[in-house]
Amino acid sequence: HAFSRYCMQCGERLTSAIPEGDTKRRLVCIDCGFVHYINPRPEAGIIPVRDDGQLLLVRRAIEPRAGAWVFPGGYMDVGETAEEAATRETREEANLEVVDLSLVGVYTRPGPGVVVIVYEARAVSTPSVGDETTEIGWFAPNAIPWEELAFDSTVAALTDWARRRGYLR
Repeated sequence: HAFSRYCMQCGERLTSAIPEGDTKRRLVCIDCGFVHYINPRPEAGIIPVRDDGQLLLVRRAIEPRAGAWVFPGGYMDVGETAEEAATRETREEANLEVVDLSLVGVYTRPGPGVVVIVYEARAVSTPSVGDETTEIGWFAPNAIPWEELAFDSTVAALTDWARRRGYLR
């Protein structure tokens, strides 16, 4: 993880220590005692679905996993709800407007500290390639490119989505 070695409160050096009343090693300011928690970064995404039941995936133009398929999504900005972030990311990555968001699930894994909040939504415009994508594609549920999906969370969310709709057992 990339993090500052200096306190964001007073600018002094940080050290690794177990704060009083805690059980985990944290970054603590030597001078003022401020504890710097390294927390997960929430992401939000949308599985856009057309009236004919097909879902939209985008091919990533950026690392990590450039060239792999994923539903539109990305990090939340401060001041945004998860729904607003997911809708914004769908607009940025696929130039697509969506409505009627419905939670599919929340996906986490140990390690990089990411929490992915995934919605299904109804597509109400015509998509096109965005700044972080090289291709867009509509896929029937039985034609999802499982071997080319970008992340574990992509697979997990699409699996849950397909099961809920009766496409997978």
